[in-house]
Amino acid sequence: MRSIFCPIENSETLDDRVETALALARHANGHVTFQIATPFSQLATWEPFGGAAISAAAINEARENDRVFAAQIDARIAPQDVPFDVVVVDEDRLEAAAAAARFADVLVASLADPALEELGLGLRSPILAVPKGAPLLAFDQPALIAWDGGHEAANALRASVPLLSSASAVHIVTVCEKDRTFPAVDAARYLSRHGVHAELHERERNGSIAFTIEECACELGAGLIVMGLFGHSRLRELLIGGVSREMLDRSQIPLLLAH
Repeated sequence: MRSIFCPIENSETLDDRVETALALARHANGHVTFQIATPFSQLATWEPFGGAAISAAAINEARENDRVFAAQIDARIAPQDVPFDVVVVDEDRLEAAAAAARFADVLVASLADPALEELGLGLRSPILAVPKGAPLLAFDQPALIAWDGGHEAANALRASVPLLSSASAVHIVTVCEKDRTFPAVDAARYLSRHGVHAELHERERNGSIAFTIEECACELGAGLIVMGLFGHSRLRELLIGGVSREMLDRSQIPLLLAH
């Protein structure tokens, strides 16, 4: 994971994302691109006779704010031992992220970001999302893979191999439901070909699947959970709930997500 992409803005979770991205770059000998995106379409003012006009003053103010913010980030990171660049774009945040992520191995985000779902569904690159106030600074802790046999989980597993290679232990956890099959053997075999030894666990469901995964992660001392995002229809998860939605809402452990 040497090409690391980190969208940023002035928010309470800025430090979480910046410190995680820098730690990952040091660990992987990588490069971080910090992106500041400002959609000038949102600065439009509607005229009385129809149409929209963009206030030149508002645009200039936004550009100056972005310039100052970029300079602050540059000054903050320049003394660090990490190659980086700071990019300012005149685009919608999600569109800008989707374009930049085409050449990223991973996107660093916050679990508190209200746009995280949109990022996860709109980008092809995996997302490393950290809880508010808890940047991921070490990559040698145990890792847990939440395995349901789906394509999304497989995508997340493949994307996580560089991180799993550094973990002190890797656990593949399947939560039992009606089906008593154990679909994780192939996942473990795949990891073994990449030099990663994984232990297989089959857990009885205790409340929700998300709670069971979180409980198991805590027992194993996991510092990272790898999981697919929205294996079911997103509409279904919005209406009746689901593992993805609950994990995004409640996890206190960093998540490596892929759709």
